[in-house]
Amino acid sequence: MRSNFITREAFGGLTRNATMTIAMIITTAISLALLATGFLMTTMTERTKDIYIDRIEVMVQLKDEVSVEDPECAKPDCAKLREQLEGDEGIKSVTFRNKQQSYDRFVELFQDSDPRLVEQTSKDAFPAAFHVRLEDPTDTAPIDAVRENPVVQDVVDQGEDLQAATRNLDSIRNAAFFVAAVQAIAAIFLIVNMVQIAAYSRREEISIMRMVGASRWYTQAPFVLEAIIGAVIGAVIAVGGMLAGKALVVDKALDSVYRANLVAKITTADIWLMAPILVIIGAAVAAITAQITLRWYVKK
Repeated sequence: MRSNFITREAFGGLTRNATMTIAMIITTAISLALLATGFLMTTMTERTKDIYIDRIEVMVQLKDEVSVEDPECAKPDCAKLREQLEGDEGIKSVTFRNKQQSYDRFVELFQDSDPRLVEQTSKDAFPAAFHVRLEDPTDTAPIDAVRENPVVQDVVDQGEDLQAATRNLDSIRNAAFFVAAVQAIAAIFLIVNMVQIAAYSRREEISIMRMVGASRWYTQAPFVLEAIIGAVIGAVIAVGGMLAGKALVVDKALDSVYRANLVAKITTADIWLMAPILVIIGAAVAAITAQITLRWYVKK
């Protein structure tokens, strides 16, 4: 009987304060969706790192005269550099590609994902290079010894490109967390206002119930449940919005990037995994906020 009364009053409160309830639900949904986006971006960043960590190479590009005159890396200067690289314990493997092989590799990588780029790129744009894989991809110290070699034109560390890409993903994640925090604050204030208005509209009924012996918990429970229900509805909307956004926007926008395996994909399972967490967070924040508000607002 008591539970029926509490539930009935909670749903009644939601309909009585419809405008405030809708505003709270929408704000909560946006906040939780952005919070989940931040966590999903963290997951994407870590998975992207895993994709590249075993493929990261350091390219030791050779000067034009070496690239043109020694396509087999048989002359002393080039051969000595190769021997130096292969003899370093911090280096896992060394692969030499001449100008033609470098261009062929470029075509292989981009002919499907960006054929226009392939058409516009000259074969002469690629020097001969040693493609070096390190035992520890994050430690480029073994390459430092060859940077000043007279036949070396440039050293290109793909690890730096990966770090730059992950920093961009981290920036998006941080922005999502920041906006989520702002929206969460707005949602909390809306919950406070909603509970205050509901308590004020039923102040006489609450006073009578307290006079006849009803406990504080019994009189306050409908307001707490009202806030929890609103937050749970917001969480459900957040999950639905994320699933729709993934299918209709994200997957289509990043389709070519996903197919080229340049960035790790966020799956539907990842969103469903976040769903119960969002519900719990939303319900917990709403319950705590409502309880604190009632203790402060309803003194007696």
